[in-house]
Amino acid sequence: MVLELKNILKNYGDREILKIDNLKIYENEKIGIVGQNGSGKTTLLNIISGRIKPDMGEVNTNQNIIYMEQFENIDIDNIHLSGGEKKKETFNRKILKTTGILLIDEPSSNLDTNGVNYIKKELKKFRGTVLIISHDRSLLDELCTSIIEIKDGHVKKYEGNYSKYKMQKEAEIKREQFEYVQYIEEKNRLEKAINVSKNTAKEIRKTPKRMGNSEARLHKRGVENIREKLEGHTNALKTRLEKLEVKEKPQDNQKIYMKYQTEERLKNKIAVNIENLNIKLGEKVLFENASCVIKTNHKTALIGENGVGKTTLIKEIIRNNNRCIKTNPNMKIGYFSQDFTNLDFHASVIENVMKDTNKSEKIVKNILARLLFKEKELEKQIKDLSGGERVKVSLAKILVSENNFLILDEPTNFLDIKSIESLEELLKEYDGTILLVTHDKTFIENVATDLLIIKNHKIIEYSGNYSMYLKEEKEKTNQKQLANENDKLLLDFKLSQVNSELSITKDEKRKKELEKEFNRLIQLKHLTN
Repeated sequence: MVLELKNILKNYGDREILKIDNLKIYENEKIGIVGQNGSGKTTLLNIISGRIKPDMGEVNTNQNIIYMEQFENIDIDNIHLSGGEKKKETFNRKILKTTGILLIDEPSSNLDTNGVNYIKKELKKFRGTVLIISHDRSLLDELCTSIIEIKDGHVKKYEGNYSKYKMQKEAEIKREQFEYVQYIEEKNRLEKAINVSKNTAKEIRKTPKRMGNSEARLHKRGVENIREKLEGHTNALKTRLEKLEVKEKPQDNQKIYMKYQTEERLKNKIAVNIENLNIKLGEKVLFENASCVIKTNHKTALIGENGVGKTTLIKEIIRNNNRCIKTNPNMKIGYFSQDFTNLDFHASVIENVMKDTNKSEKIVKNILARLLFKEKELEKQIKDLSGGERVKVSLAKILVSENNFLILDEPTNFLDIKSIESLEELLKEYDGTILLVTHDKTFIENVATDLLIIKNHKIIEYSGNYSMYLKEEKEKTNQKQLANENDKLLLDFKLSQVNSELSITKDEKRKKELEKEFNRLIQLKHLTN
């Protein structure tokens, strides 16, 4: 054991954020920390690192602790490094300093696929204990040996990666629902039996007037005996009811499916047609004779490394004044970005979402519920919400708008995993056209039906999901490697032939030709290695 938290209590005002009786962390564990926005994930890391003190309890460790915060970037002199490159450099320096416990808050945010893969590789190699907050489910699946869930201030540890944690949670929910049904049925049965017993006791016949005194005494004694037995039975039933273990009603996780229609679906097969697009930023070429189409009523993911031009392409589509980009005349664009310019910070959640929609309040409330807003939270002002909650309000506004073409730029940033999974379900049900930009591989896999891949200044179209694309790319790489290996074998064979002939030929002219060929083949071999 390298870390133990005992009797931890942390409040903010009258709100209990964390209440931990005992939490033990062991050597070389790789632990993912999950929970809804505001549940106390970052607070837990701050308590472990000593950045903040708990109101009660103690943190015991015999290890060195290094904490990499979510928006932390160390001072780096090289001004030409991108944000992602600076994050990688910060990560490298933190890792190199760490010999014990590494705490990381959202290491993959704003990193492209290469950056995320680099983080995964380094964390897998790291010999020490890791506690990581991340909304990247593929990272939690590939790295973690256990998951800590924070819910209502309490922590619970689950063995295995994120997928195994989800399976365990689903089993828990089913068991809780079954136990609650059993409890209600038994409670109702006992209450009914108590009422029957009471009523039976009341209905026992009194002594008939025609009976003699001796007969009346015998009848009365018999009635009293029966009543005593019934009362005893009633009391026994009441005792069983009192001792019945109360089961709380599980939270209602039933999904509200809303196959709501967009105001005007695009009828043509093509929403956006791009032909021979050329864009330069200064001396940097982004697109060179790039062409592609975005299909109507499809969900398309735009993929590429940082700096290849994804945001530039989105802005060109929105401006709609580039002669190389033709858009459907009936297209109405709803654009989501992280600047929250579509929100009134002094209005409530429900006021913001209802402002520019003709959808009913019931549909709006259902969508907000799907995005995990509780009824009492709908009257909160935007200025009082967390970053993740503001993202969800902004997304809800776009989903209920009159737009039929949604452009979503990194919609999962700042969202917890449960909110991301809820958003996935909503987008899958949406019947309009979506252009999606995100580095979240799982999100792309679950939502996108088509891909646009920016590579070498071109836009590659792919019809199918992300896993199919990755599989085909891997097969192409394998075939290329096999071809290279065959080329190397052929080169070795030719070198051997030339070398053999060189060793036996006596013709000087032929010898010079063979030496020239030998040198050419040697150079080719160096190039293929």
